[in-house]
Parts: sequence; C-alpha cells; structure tokens
Amino acid sequence: MNQFICISGCTASGKSSFALELSKYFENPVIINTDALQVYDCWEILTDRPTVKKPQHSLYGHISCNKKYSVGDWVTDVKEIFDLNSKMSKTFIFVGGTGLYFNALLRGFSEIPQIPEDIRELANSQDLSFFLEYLKKNDPNILEKIDIKNKRRVQRAWEVLKATDKSISYWQSNNTLPLVPFSDASLLLVEIDKENLANRISARVSHMLECGAIKEVEKVYKTCWDKKLPFSKAIGARDIVHYLNGEISFENLVENMEIKTRQFAKRQRTWHRNYMKNWISFNPSELSKLAIEEIVKKAKTSN
Repeated sequence: MNQFICISGCTASGKSSFALELSKYFENPVIINTDALQVYDCWEILTDRPTVKKPQHSLYGHISCNKKYSVGDWVTDVKEIFDLNSKMSKTFIFVGGTGLYFNALLRGFSEIPQIPEDIRELANSQDLSFFLEYLKKNDPNILEKIDIKNKRRVQRAWEVLKATDKSISYWQSNNTLPLVPFSDASLLLVEIDKENLANRISARVSHMLECGAIKEVEKVYKTCWDKKLPFSKAIGARDIVHYLNGEISFENLVENMEIKTRQFAKRQRTWHRNYMKNWISFNPSELSKLAIEEIVKKAKTSN
C-alpha cells in the first residue's frame, strides 16, 4: 500500500533537507519535486535544487528552459510516476513551496486554457484599476470572490475572461479529481520564526553566489534567456542579468536577492494561512530523533 507525505514551507526553511532525513525511515521512498522552478534544467544553484541521487528524486531539472510548464503538466508527470511505481508499495514524499501544485494534488485543479501571449503582454502593461473596471462591467460576481487588492489575482481573472469568454469561476467549478485525497496524506508544514528565516535567506543568497549563481545565469543569458518564459522568474535571475549588464552593483544585487526572497516567503506564509490551516506545523531544527519517529509513526498509520 502506498503512503503519501506532503512537506511544504517557506523558501530557505529547510524542508528539502528534512524530506531527505525523513525518507530514511521508509522503505522504497520517492521524493517528488513540488516546486515550480526546480523543474528547469538550467537552474541548479539558483533554485538550490537537490543534487543527491538516492533515494529516488523525481521531477527535478527535467524541463528545458525554453519550454512552458503548467500545473497540468506537473499533475500529468506525477500520474506517470504513480504508474511507473504501481507494482511495488512506495512512500511518495512531495516537497516544495509551490502551493498551486499541492492544491492540484490534494484538491484537483482547473484546466484553464493557455493565455495567448498578446493578451498576457497587454495585461502586464495595465494597472489594477483597468482590470477592476472591465470586470465590474463584464464579470461583477468574480469581484466578490477574489481579493480585489491583489493585482495578480485580478489580472488573472481578466486574462481568463478575455481569452476564453468565460469567467475564471466557471473553470474553477470544473476541477479534476485529486490525485491524493486529503484523508490519504500526511501533511507537514515547516515553520520557523521570521528572524531565523531572514538569517537563513541571507546565508542562502551568499552561498548561491559563492557557488556560481552568476556564472549559471550568464550561461543561460547567452543561450536561451527569455524574460517572457516562466523559468526567468527564478528569484535572482533578472537581478543577476542586470548585474551582468552593468546596471547594478554587486552590493545591490545581494540586497535585491535577499529582499525579493523575503517578500516571496511572506507571500508563502499568506498561502499557508489560507490553504494549509490543517497541516501539522513544526520546526525541523527543534525535532529530536524521537519526535521524527513519532511523525513517521503517524504517517504510516494514517495511510
């Protein structure tokens, strides 16, 4: 019988290291990437992608940088992993910080058609009031369902309506079935205090730069850089490009990377509060071996 464990948390919180440690307590573990940027083959240092081969790691660095990769693509890949491992009981450990992937895994997802580039480009050039005015006239009900102060959410509602002539709520009401029902999964949320996380973020940025993040980005910039593609959204990538072009100093680069990573962690915390209320919260650095064994015991008995 398969077991399913989900581990999420803010960037730089230590969730990948904990997943690796936890995997030692199970037979036939498979660690599955649940991070939207660690899928790209061009980013190893910049996304702190795991490099260990054992236990089995899946969906890490398997997508070329010139390709788009959606939530639906990730779900399809997870299905294939389940199929390939169907002859033997496994412990699937999902680890990452992309909430949309966990939502799709545990709740199902809306198969919204791809947004055409011309619509996306137009959207990116508009301010929040433009979208609100359009939606007020053409899809007023959606304004009661989304955070109208969140430009990204409002823009998304506008893009879907413009591209499909249907409200985003229509697509959201036609979810696929979850691959792993909540009742079948052990849900673990890594949480550490803000000050400690800020220190870890600073250390991570320094480590990335010392390990060759600038050279990694330079190589991509010379071969396949395209700021319109999802891979370019990796934190630090665009700032390093600005540094390479002489537009900012090294000190500015470090500062920008730290600030943007902290901002990203703040958005992740908001997601956790809204969508991961029932997950078990813990700080890996404060866990004894006995406590880890207790988590393992609960994981085994809940599946």
